[in-house]
Amino acid sequence: MSAYAPLPREKWQPVKDEDRARMRAQAAKDYEAGSSIRAVADHLSEEWGHVSFGLAWDLLHEAEVPMRSRHARAPRTP
Repeated sequence: MSAYAPLPREKWQPVKDEDRARMRAQAAKDYEAGSSIRAVADHLSEEWGHVSFGLAWDLLHEAEVPMRSRHARAPRTP
């Protein structure tokens, strides 16, 4: 945990300026270390309050992190 302790966010409260930059950096670090987007959202939620999958995805795109491809479903066998 860092020396900067953010105030917990309420659900649907926008994230702006320095807080968003800090969240973006943490999201990029976690995702590049191999975490899934859902795991990134869960990790950010521990420190910042509720962080949705969509917000985590937006933060990763803002940070211009190369996204991993989705895994295709295995074909059904009859």
